Amino acid sequence: MEIPFWEETNIARKSTAAELHKRLQAQLKEHQSRKVSDPQSNAVKLLAYDISKDVEDRAVAFRDIEALVKTISDDAAIERARRLRERANIRSLRAMDKTITDIAAKEAAKGFKSFKAWAELPGLGIVLTAHPTFSLSRDIRDCLGRIASAEDGEYKSEISELKTYPYLPKRAPTLKEEHEDTQDALSRIQIALNGINAKILDTARKNFPDKWASLTPHLVDAYSWVGYDIDGRTDITWGDALRLRLQEKRDQLLRYKHSAQTIQGKGKVDAKGEAAMDKLIDKLSDAHESAERDLILFEKDITDPENLVAAANNLTRSSTRRFLNLKPAMPLIKKAIACAKSDVVIKDLICLRAQMVAFGLGTARIHFRLNNRHVVSAMKSTFGMDEKSSDNRTMLMKASMLTKNVKAQPVNFASLALEKSTAHEKMILTAQIHKYIDDATPIRLLIAETEDSLTPLGMLYLARLYGLEKHLDISPLFETADALNNGGRIIGKMLSNEVYRDYIKDRGVFAIQTGFSDAGRFMGQIPATLAIERLQSHFAAQMEKYGMKDVVSLVFNTHGEGLGRGGHPGTVVDRVNYVMSPWAVHQFEKRGMPLCHETSFQGGDGFMWFQTDTLARATVGSLIEARYADKSESDDDVFYEENDFSWDVFRTIASEQDSLYNDQNYVGLLGGFGQNMLIPTGSRAAKRAKSGSDMFNPRQLRAIPHNAILQQFGTPANIFYGVGRAAAIDPEKFIAHFQNSARAKSIFTLVIRSMERSNLSILTAYGRLFDPGFWVSRGLSGNEPRLAHKSLIVANTLMALPWRSQIMDLANRLRMDVYDSVRFFEACDCGAKFDNIETLEILHSLRLAVVMKMMIIAAELPAIGEEGTSQMNVLQKLQTFQIDSIVSDLQLQYPATRAALEWTEKLQEKTDKHVAPSGGFPHISETIIKPLERARDLTRQITIAITHHYDAFG
Repeated sequence: MEIPFWEETNIARKSTAAELHKRLQAQLKEHQSRKVSDPQSNAVKLLAYDISKDVEDRAVAFRDIEALVKTISDDAAIERARRLRERANIRSLRAMDKTITDIAAKEAAKGFKSFKAWAELPGLGIVLTAHPTFSLSRDIRDCLGRIASAEDGEYKSEISELKTYPYLPKRAPTLKEEHEDTQDALSRIQIALNGINAKILDTARKNFPDKWASLTPHLVDAYSWVGYDIDGRTDITWGDALRLRLQEKRDQLLRYKHSAQTIQGKGKVDAKGEAAMDKLIDKLSDAHESAERDLILFEKDITDPENLVAAANNLTRSSTRRFLNLKPAMPLIKKAIACAKSDVVIKDLICLRAQMVAFGLGTARIHFRLNNRHVVSAMKSTFGMDEKSSDNRTMLMKASMLTKNVKAQPVNFASLALEKSTAHEKMILTAQIHKYIDDATPIRLLIAETEDSLTPLGMLYLARLYGLEKHLDISPLFETADALNNGGRIIGKMLSNEVYRDYIKDRGVFAIQTGFSDAGRFMGQIPATLAIERLQSHFAAQMEKYGMKDVVSLVFNTHGEGLGRGGHPGTVVDRVNYVMSPWAVHQFEKRGMPLCHETSFQGGDGFMWFQTDTLARATVGSLIEARYADKSESDDDVFYEENDFSWDVFRTIASEQDSLYNDQNYVGLLGGFGQNMLIPTGSRAAKRAKSGSDMFNPRQLRAIPHNAILQQFGTPANIFYGVGRAAAIDPEKFIAHFQNSARAKSIFTLVIRSMERSNLSILTAYGRLFDPGFWVSRGLSGNEPRLAHKSLIVANTLMALPWRSQIMDLANRLRMDVYDSVRFFEACDCGAKFDNIETLEILHSLRLAVVMKMMIIAAELPAIGEEGTSQMNVLQKLQTFQIDSIVSDLQLQYPATRAALEWTEKLQEKTDKHVAPSGGFPHISETIIKPLERARDLTRQITIAITHHYDAFG
C-alpha cells in the first residue's frame, strides 16, 4: 500500500514551521517582484502553486502546513488581543476614571436636583446578543482576554497556553453554552457598573454631604436577548426561555445575598442596622431558595403534563418566601444606611440598592424578539390584515379602535402550552414571567423587519389583551431599505395615533431599534449608516412635534464587531460615535429630550470586550465617556453644513451598492464555495427562515455569513464599493470633508481599515484555482509528470463552470472603484497603508494549495461509481466546497472495514461465493477519505486564522 502523503516518509523533513514560514515569505516577495515585468502576475496564486508542488513532491506535508497555520494563527490572535487592549483604552484607565469624575462634577455644578435627575435616569444601555460569532472556543477567548488585559511583556504564560488549544471547534456552541458565556460577561459588567456607581457617589458626597445618601445611581442598564430572540429560528421554546429566566433570577438573588453578607462583614453599623442587615440577608436567602425550587421543577421535561402541572402549580402558588420584586429589600437597606457609621458602608449599601434598581430579579433586563411576519400572522383575522396590508388611514382607524377597546384576557400555563401562534405564545410567556417571576422590571419586545406603523399597533393590541401594556416596551426594528428610508414617516404615524401615543406617555419610553448588521446586507454598510443617522434625527424631530419631552427616546443600535456590521475598528468611543454620532445625539439634547442610547455586543467576538474584569471596566468606562461627552459643537461639522455634497456621496454609494447586490457575479461569490468554507459559529442558522432557494441573494443570506464570506475572499466589498465613484464627484471637497469633519472621518476610517485588509489578488487567485487553463497548463508543463493525467481530469470538470469568469469579472469591477478610492484616501490620510498584508497572503496561498490537493486526491476516485461518489461528481461538488457531503458519501460507499453479514450464511440454499463477504476499502479510506477529512479541517483552521485579521468572524 502506498504510504499516505501526510505520514512521515523516508524523505527528511526540510523545515520546521518557522523555517517554512521564512521560505514562503521569501518566495512571496520574489513573486511580488514579478509585477514589474507582468502587471497581471498574481503572487498569491504563484505561491499557492509552489506549495502545491512541494506537497506533491512530499517536501511539505500537511503536518508542516498545520504547524505553520497554528503558529500564524497564534501570532495573529495575540496581535488581535493587543489591539483589543488599545481599543478598550486599558492603558488610560486612570484618565478614564478622571473623565467620568469630571462628567459627574460638571453635572453636580448644576445643583442637587439636576444632578439627581441625571444620575438616576439611564442614558446608556449595553445589550448582549448571541448572534453566531462564537468562532473561538471559551478557552481561547479567556486566554486572549488575559493577554489583552496584561501589561507589556507580562503574558508569556498565556502565549504558551494558547499554543495548546486547537483552533477548530468540533461543533457550534449550543444555546445553553451561549447563555453561559452571556452570564459570565454580565457578571463582569455588573462589577464594572458598581465601580461607576461608586465614583458617582464619591462626587455626590463631596458636593452634597447632607443629601448624597438619598441617591440611587442608574446611568446604565444591561440587557440580554440570549434565549429570548426567536427571529429567524424555531428552536427556542417557551420552556427554554422560562428556565433561563428562572436561572437568572436564582443567580441574581444569590449575588445580592453575597453582597449583603460582605457589607455586613465590614461592621460599621449600630445594633438597629445590624438587625436590618440580618433580616435583609434572611429574606434574600429565602427568596434564593424559593427561586431554586421554582427552577428545579421547570428543569424537568415539561412536555409531560404531570411535570408541567407540578411546576406551574408551584410557581403560581402564593408564598411569603418568593420575591416578585425587590420592594421588601428596600426599607431594610434604607434602615441600614441610616444606621451606618461609615461612609464606605453607606456607599456599598447604596451600590447594592442601585444594582437592585437596575437589574431587578435578573442578571440583565431581557429583550424578546420576533419577526414582523409573526405579528401579521397573529393579527390578520383581528385587524383584517395580511402580509400586503399597509398602515392606510382606514386600516389604522379600525386597528386603533380595536386596540383601545380590547379587554385583558386571563391566561395560565395551559394557555401557554397549547398556544400555536408564535406572537400570542410569546406574549403569554411574557405575562407569566411578569406575574410569577418579576412583576417590576419592564421587558422589551423587539419586532424585526418592521416597515409600517400597523405592526407595532398590532403588538400593542396583544399587550393589552394580556395585561402587559404598563410593563412592556414595544420596539420596532428598522433594518430594511424601505424601513430606513421611511422610518421618520412611520414614527410620525405611530405618534399621531392617539392610542399608541397614550401608551408611550404612560410608559414614559418610546423605544426603537436600528439594525446595522442587517441594514448592511440590504443597502451596503455606509449607506445604511447614513440612513440610520437620518432616521435617528427624524425620531428626535417627531418626538418634539408631538410634545414628548417627558418621554425617554430610546434608540437601540444593533451592530456587530466585524468590519461591515457597524463594529468600528477604532476605540470604544469611536464605535459609539459611529453608530450614533454626536450630531444625532445632539438632535435630542438641543430639544431638551431625554435620550437613552443602547448598543449591542454580539456573540463570542462581542463578549471579548468584557472577557476580564479589566476589559469590562475599560469598556463600560469608555461607553460612559462617549455617551456623556460634550456634543454642543457637533452641528458645526462641515459634513452637516454642506449637506448637499454629503447626500450626493450617500446616494452615489447607495446606488453602487445596490448595483453590486444585483450583480450575479457577486451573488455567485456568496454561494456554495464561500459558505461551505465557513465554520458553524453559533446556534442560529446561517440563512433566514423561508429564504429557500434564494439563500444566495445578499438580501436573504444573513449578515454574519455574508460578511464572513467576503472576509474569507479578502474582499469586504459591502463596505468599500462605490466610495471611489462617490469621492470622484468632487475629490477636493471629499478630501476636505475627511480632514475637517469628525463625522466623515468616523465613517470613512471604517472604509480605510477595511481596504487595508482587502486584497483583490486574493480574490483573483481563487478565480485562477477554478481556471481550467491553469490545470491544463499544469498537466502539460512536464514539471509534474505524475500529475499530468490528474490535472487534465480536474481541468475537464471545470470546463463548463462559470466560476473563473464570475470571480475575474467581479474583481475587475471592484478594482476600478478601488483605484479611485486608494488615490483619494492616500491624499486624505497619510497614515493609511494599502500594502498587502503578508500573513493573509500566505494563509490564502496555503489554503489554495490544500484545495488543489483535494482536487488531485478526488481525481484518483473511480471514474464510474455510485451517484455522489464518482470522480466527476466529487470534483464538481468540490467546486462549491461541499466537502462535508463528499466525505459522508464516500465513507458510506467505501467503508474502511465491513463485517460479513452472518445471516447470509444461515440460508439453506448455498452459492459458490459468499453473498456479502467481510472486507472493505482500506486503500480508498487511507489514500482518499482520510486525507480529504484532514484537508477539510485544515482549510477551516485557516478560516479561523484569517478572522483574527478582521478582529471578528463576519
